Amino acid sequence: RRWPRGGGMKRKNGLRTCSRRSADDQITDGVDLNRNFGFQWGYTQEAGSSGRGCDEEYRGAAAFSEPETRAVRDVMDAHAVRAVLHWHGWGNSLAYPFAYDWHAPLPSAELERYQELSRAMTSLNGYSHGRAWESVGYHANGEADDWGYGTRGLLSMSLEVGSSRDGFWPSPARIGTLSAATLWPALTFAHRAAAVLQLHSL
Repeated sequence: RRWPRGGGMKRKNGLRTCSRRSADDQITDGVDLNRNFGFQWGYTQEAGSSGRGCDEEYRGAAAFSEPETRAVRDVMDAHAVRAVLHWHGWGNSLAYPFAYDWHAPLPSAELERYQELSRAMTSLNGYSHGRAWESVGYHANGEADDWGYGTRGLLSMSLEVGSSRDGFWPSPARIGTLSAATLWPALTFAHRAAAVLQLHSL
């Protein structure tokens, strides 16, 4: 099977960080951008991210070392962003903060807010939901949702779209189905994040 631009399970940005190849002959260079944000970056030495450039979850040389994560940060600085919904692949799940530690506490009112919103967002697609370690089964530091909520107080969540059969490059025949599964979550999220303009007639 061929994937666009190197595809497969290429979750890193391609920065030259490694001189060897992975077992499936894919270049292992790059920084995992969802370990490069500036909240609890490198929280533990080898759990939730890695300091080794060849590893899949390499966090980079420093928080916001990468132009991609700096661009996200700079957009947040330039605009009054109130909420962020990230699209990831894959897992048929919805995650919210905190991901950096199994025991990282959310204030009870905030946890209830995220739980209630998650139930509403996943009511039609059957996605699992919870903090990253609850929904996808692992924790991550330097992660985008943690940064958005932990440093800015934003409503910040991530959809993991598709199943293991879809993987990172689903069949083009699945695009409509996968998109439809995220429409209700996105609309629900937008309605909860801020006022929404509705046109009933023209």
